[in-house]
Amino acid sequence: MNRYQNAKQFKRELDENRLEACYLFLGEEEGEKEKCINRIILMAFDNPATRAQATARFHVENGEFMQAADFALSPPLFSSRRVCVMYRIDALPQAMQGAILSDLLRDLPSSTVLIMTAEGARPPSFIEKHLSAFKVVQFWRYFENDVHQYVAATVRRMGFAIDDEAVRLLIERTGNDIRKIDEAIDMIRFSGIAGPVDAASVAMLVDDVRDASLQDFIDALFKRQAKALDILRRMHDENVQELGVLFRILRQAEIMERYYDYAESGLSASEAMEKAGVFAKNREQFSQYLRRFPRERLRRLIARIGETDYLLKGGTEWKGLIDNPLFELSAREVFDT
Repeated sequence: MNRYQNAKQFKRELDENRLEACYLFLGEEEGEKEKCINRIILMAFDNPATRAQATARFHVENGEFMQAADFALSPPLFSSRRVCVMYRIDALPQAMQGAILSDLLRDLPSSTVLIMTAEGARPPSFIEKHLSAFKVVQFWRYFENDVHQYVAATVRRMGFAIDDEAVRLLIERTGNDIRKIDEAIDMIRFSGIAGPVDAASVAMLVDDVRDASLQDFIDALFKRQAKALDILRRMHDENVQELGVLFRILRQAEIMERYYDYAESGLSASEAMEKAGVFAKNREQFSQYLRRFPRERLRRLIARIGETDYLLKGGTEWKGLIDNPLFELSAREVFDT
């Protein structure tokens, strides 16, 4: 018999506003883990400014365990507690799995809420002897029928319609990964599609959600790196939808525009990123985008996106990639001062 709670049982517990000192989240369903992490953070702090200052997320697989431990062990300065999130504790180097981890858990102050995540279905072997300190929750992947119901309920809550064939295609192209499904639904919601969403719309937008080369292109473009043009050339050779690429550029630009709105209203950088929808693990990358695109340059980009959208929808046949409006837009953003 499984002695650990599943996500559904755990959410009912969160509904009762019960906070534990230490959590261990297991399993492959990263999207549901992230939702529960965010709920715990909201429960821990009433004040958004305090929440931004007293919460930190660290990726153990990127060598951030010691920074995470320092944060977790430090007393809070501006609040009554801290929340420390350690992703992928199962990637902890062997040299730290003994005394260093034991010392952290022994000395953890009562003011710190500690959340650890791991990819496996079972706790990492080096945590077994510490399990009594943790609330352990297993996050299983959804069955396809459950995912179908999840998509239908989510889009209904957001106020738009999607037909059954579109739902089937969306699930096929994102798998049972709720995080990817949420991103796909968000992309559809902001796409401006009028009327019920059909399979053709999903094919244009959602296929790109899991396309690594497209994300590489967006990252290079907003860092104004020349390699963005090479990635765009390769996507062009693979017949990637130009309007889908342009939409992703616009989507990133809109997130940055929202950030600037929040920042100029007086919010801290961290809080503005949170309200703009920037995941914690992406914030350093996002800061690099902001340095390359101050607000005036970003506004010029958004205007150029509108011009490019008009040209791409005009039905003109372009002689080559260099003449293509999307390539011209990208080249100007990379090279223009």
